Amino acid sequence: MEMNGFPNPYDFANPVADEILFVGREQELKDIRYYLDHARAAPRPINLAILGPRASGKTSLLNMTELEARRRNFCTVRIDLDEGDARSPLAFFYKLFDGLMTVVLEFGAFGGRQGKTYDTYLELTNSYSVPVDKTFCPFLFPLQYATAMAGGNSNAQLSDNSFKSDLAVIRLEVNRPIAILFDEGNALAGSRVHLEKLRNIFMNTPGYMLILTGTPDLFPVMDDIFSPIVRQFKKIGVGKFDRASETEECIRRPLEKLGIQPETVFDFNDTDHITEIHELAGGRPYEIQLICHVMYRRIQSRQAKQMRLDLGVLEDVRKELETARDITVRPVLTAIRGLGKERFRALNLLCSCDGRASFEQIWSVECIVNGDKPWTKQSLRNELDELIGRGIILVENERLKFAGDEFDRIYTKYVAREVDAVISFPDLPLEIFWQAKLLTKLSKDLTPLIAYMSLEPDLDPVNLASRLAVEDPHDDVFAGSPLVLADVYNLMLEHRNLEFATLIRIELTLPWLRAQSWFYQREPNDPGGLERCAQRIEAMALRTQEFGGNLTMERKAIPVVPAEALARKVESSANEMLRRVLAARHGSKSASEYIGGGLTEDARFYATLSYRYSSMPENATSSNNLGYVFLAAGDLEKAWQLFTNAVNRSADLSTRALANYNRAIVDCKHGRLVDALDKIEACVKLLENSSDATRKMARLFVPRSSAGEVSFEELRDSPDLLQVALDAREILRLLLEGR
Repeated sequence: MEMNGFPNPYDFANPVADEILFVGREQELKDIRYYLDHARAAPRPINLAILGPRASGKTSLLNMTELEARRRNFCTVRIDLDEGDARSPLAFFYKLFDGLMTVVLEFGAFGGRQGKTYDTYLELTNSYSVPVDKTFCPFLFPLQYATAMAGGNSNAQLSDNSFKSDLAVIRLEVNRPIAILFDEGNALAGSRVHLEKLRNIFMNTPGYMLILTGTPDLFPVMDDIFSPIVRQFKKIGVGKFDRASETEECIRRPLEKLGIQPETVFDFNDTDHITEIHELAGGRPYEIQLICHVMYRRIQSRQAKQMRLDLGVLEDVRKELETARDITVRPVLTAIRGLGKERFRALNLLCSCDGRASFEQIWSVECIVNGDKPWTKQSLRNELDELIGRGIILVENERLKFAGDEFDRIYTKYVAREVDAVISFPDLPLEIFWQAKLLTKLSKDLTPLIAYMSLEPDLDPVNLASRLAVEDPHDDVFAGSPLVLADVYNLMLEHRNLEFATLIRIELTLPWLRAQSWFYQREPNDPGGLERCAQRIEAMALRTQEFGGNLTMERKAIPVVPAEALARKVESSANEMLRRVLAARHGSKSASEYIGGGLTEDARFYATLSYRYSSMPENATSSNNLGYVFLAAGDLEKAWQLFTNAVNRSADLSTRALANYNRAIVDCKHGRLVDALDKIEACVKLLENSSDATRKMARLFVPRSSAGEVSFEELRDSPDLLQVALDAREILRLLLEGR
């Protein structure tokens, strides 16, 4: 396929405005939809604050919020703030009022843009002349604004009551809720007056909902104005993508939107490659788009045949970053470019808790877990002194902090990769730093109960597990419960053939840190696994004592609740999101079990649970895979339903082709050969211009004919869907001709 005929679909420079390209943020959108619905019915809405670090996707989420508000018949007003808006209250509130007027006039309010009210408003705000006849100006603020500006008094006091009166007039005229969306709310962080006015005007004005974006440090500023405004905001946090599957969607969707079959330019079967991109970008949407932009550009320039992360891509990304900023005036980056692999490794360790931990604290955790390898205290101290001397690390209140800003962090990651070093600036709290280090030491034999375990020292999964064991139809265990309950549920499923499951609790106590970690054995039937871990913990416990602390390990047995009882609790819960998550998790488990070993007991078990929780998966590939397991099990009704769902939901041609082919196999098994042939023809047509890579499948059932009878064979060695479909078409044609 000639890629020069297509524009580069990866726009790293701009927020996402197209809903088709928006990835993830399911829980955030769920909260936003709830509070928008609440605002339509409540006398006073609860405002929203979308908070996150720079380039985390706040504006993209604000764009989606605007779309959701419009669907609910809101009048939406977008205010993009900049530093100039903080000059005076009059200037800021004129920008707000003008944005509001522009939108409501487009709705046809006050006679629309062709009406006399609009003409009068323009005369007031552009010429600063107050008309003698004010009949067609039902507002007070424009009159005050024109009078102040005509007199050269741009710092005139804003009348809160007048502005509120105008808002009420507008709300009555449009007769619908109004959402005012502020982007870059931090532009107001330095203006106490603006925030106080915003509070005074909107706190008791019905019909208006405020939605703003900002970095997390905006709210401490809002707290400082001694007002109830903070209590009126629901905070929506926006961070990095946690799952590599979200990064995969960021890669896939722009290609689909452009009409390019994704598999023709990217190997989505290589999950390690997707994970590598996810980890390099740190799950940040901006960086994912930047990396993909460069990979796609290399195809367009004929430097590569597929989108692939390699040294050339890393170098191009680094150059792209250099064009965005003048790195010659950035001393941190000048120093960074001279580092070697070992010094980058030291930088990665020393900045693991960026601004949250001292050298002594970082060294104590490193020493407790790894002893004096690969670092001794003196060798790590020498590295720290060198990095401080180069201006790369700062020490503030004894805490170590990377001296650069967010751009410097991004650039540094790519420079490090070019010398085969990994640095991520994870910015971990001390508790999580300890948990992550401990996990790397024990991961061969133990599995964490929940990701990064728990930061709550008193959380006890054993007590939580007891709730799962109680048969109480009135107790919705999973509604609003800690995530750890879902992980205890999964633990019990994995141990469903045993009477008890063993949890391992590891507790660390230091003068400056207390943390507990919960694990379970990766291989329950391997008695040596726990003993190996106990020996490692014993060695770590001795080193912990050197730092005035204590490290203990204890084993706790919990009774395993029968799988059927667990399933009933999930089915009866009001937590719909939990069911979808568990359905997807079980469906994936079933497919991987089947590919690895065929129709095993586990493949059947997890497929059945997945279908119980969600019979219509939202993901077409998941629906196809689940249907295939049921096809192998002979449950043709469920298989047909799932394959049909996959056809309806599939966004790419190869997935739809596969679903059509699988439906044809179900038709064959029912003896509907004419219908089967039609679906095979559809499959062939969809694959006419496909690449070899997109047609390779893990497993396929194929029809065979012997003496006029149809039988089925399963191909397992990466069969080519197009070739298999062509063979099946020929067999079906011969069978139909023989009748």
